[in-house]
Amino acid sequence: MIREAESKDREQLSNLYRMLVPNSKKMSVPEEQIEKIRMDPANFLLVYEEEGALLGTLTLNICLQAMHGTRPYGLIENIVVHEDHRSNNIGQSLLKYAEEYCRSLHCHKIMLLSHSKRVRAHQFFEREGYDGSVSKGFKKYL
Repeated sequence: MIREAESKDREQLSNLYRMLVPNSKKMSVPEEQIEKIRMDPANFLLVYEEEGALLGTLTLNICLQAMHGTRPYGLIENIVVHEDHRSNNIGQSLLKYAEEYCRSLHCHKIMLLSHSKRVRAHQFFEREGYDGSVSKGFKKYL
């Protein structure tokens, strides 16, 4: 089942994020932030749950723009599937859920970034129809 995260999911979300960035010293998943996202109509912290266990997550942000009329775009971040449950269509289910929501809002596009060394993730995104050759992503950490 895919649903929005709740504050009670904090520990399991932290565990999933550790699988994505195992050496991060800055990672923090406060319950208050989970609830703040939950209350925001343009931001979604989605989780894939089976029998009480969170097996995957992604963040979806709906962003306004002026270039394409009233059509927003979706931004996906922090997509991670539990390392013991990869290749079981969990990531695919999360992406499809986010895509359907974006379609319902008539989004112009969906964008996502992936670390340049995550080759398996890149292959997965390409299988799901995302084109990594159209744009080049840039980040500046603050």
